[in-house]
Amino acid sequence: MVRRVVAVPGAVPISERDERRARWVLDMVGAPGLRLGEDVPYRPEAWGAVERGELPEDDELAAGFFHLARVEERGAERDPHGRFLAASSCLDPLDPPLERLRRELGVEQPRYRGARFAVAFTHDVDVPWRWTRIGVLGAAARLKGHALAGRAGPALHEARGLARVPLHKVRRTDPNWRFAEIAAEESEHGARSTFFVMAGHTHRADGAAPEAYDRLRPRLVETLLGTGAEVGLHGSYRAAEELERLARERALLAQLDGPLIGQRYHYLRVDPHRNLAPLAGIGFRYDTSLGFPDALGFRAGIAHPFRPWDFERERPADLVEVPLAVMDATLAEERYGGLSAAEAKPRVLALLDRAAEHGGAFSILWHPERFDGPSARGWDRLYFELIEAVRERGGICLAAGELAGLAADRFGLPRD
Repeated sequence: MVRRVVAVPGAVPISERDERRARWVLDMVGAPGLRLGEDVPYRPEAWGAVERGELPEDDELAAGFFHLARVEERGAERDPHGRFLAASSCLDPLDPPLERLRRELGVEQPRYRGARFAVAFTHDVDVPWRWTRIGVLGAAARLKGHALAGRAGPALHEARGLARVPLHKVRRTDPNWRFAEIAAEESEHGARSTFFVMAGHTHRADGAAPEAYDRLRPRLVETLLGTGAEVGLHGSYRAAEELERLARERALLAQLDGPLIGQRYHYLRVDPHRNLAPLAGIGFRYDTSLGFPDALGFRAGIAHPFRPWDFERERPADLVEVPLAVMDATLAEERYGGLSAAEAKPRVLALLDRAAEHGGAFSILWHPERFDGPSARGWDRLYFELIEAVRERGGICLAAGELAGLAADRFGLPRD
């Protein structure tokens, strides 16, 4: 039951722009029946602050637009990879303001196949084969660097990995090529996931062995489809800036997979004002790039899928954005959290506890290279513990495309 809010007394003319923007926010939080200026107060000064790029005070609806449309990111400072960081944001990503607005309006949380919350487990396939020639040389260089710097733990980790290279060579195996095993164990836990596969290498950040990736890609896609996993595109580093390149990468991967409906930008190089809305024109139905690389939580201030705002057309994009709430690298990498798997576990469980209490639907990213038992350092076990934790809390595990499809139905968007 939607709680009706007393409007500000007096007839205040509402601009068409503000009405359209407010309508979008209300639709995204599940309150399409409420009207700005009638059921929800209209404060022109708050919407004027939004237009000036300022977070409005004392107006949760206008503030909701500010966060959901990522107004604070327009012209904002970014890191060397062009990413907007949580450290630069004014919101608390673990206390999403759009969910507070939803509760304030008395709107019921959406359900996903009857479940109170849903998690899309996903994997970015950055390096399908670790022990290429250049991969071995890179590991040896890292070992030397760690040893010279006196970093005993990381040096031992690299040394142990290199010591197993001859055995992998004899067996024609690789620690990163565990896709069938990952999908099989997911299935045993009642889950299905999405693997985002690269189809272009034009920058060193895309990986040091592009020829190996090109050679392995057909086998990789065949393996993934054979397990029943979903395959999406992992848009390359430069594709985030060159959408024509992204379209070519989609066409190349589609030759192996057929229709591709979802994608995630490599390095999370997503800019909500530049490279989200155009994805629909390329043929994508959903994206799941919008997360902070340096923090857990919700970059757009909402814990459910939503339609991004297209400022150029002043309307919601024909695209579903599945929020990215957790990435393994955020937790594990020294430049971010620098946590062990044991230290990371309570932080992710706390987020799942919040979802179980308040609802939510979002994606979790775990890179495939963290599933090699001898070198995973517990991150493989933690992943499957999280799947069980979702189920124990009454949630449901879906592939990203499945979750986006349920959201598309709610928004009245076509699935294909």
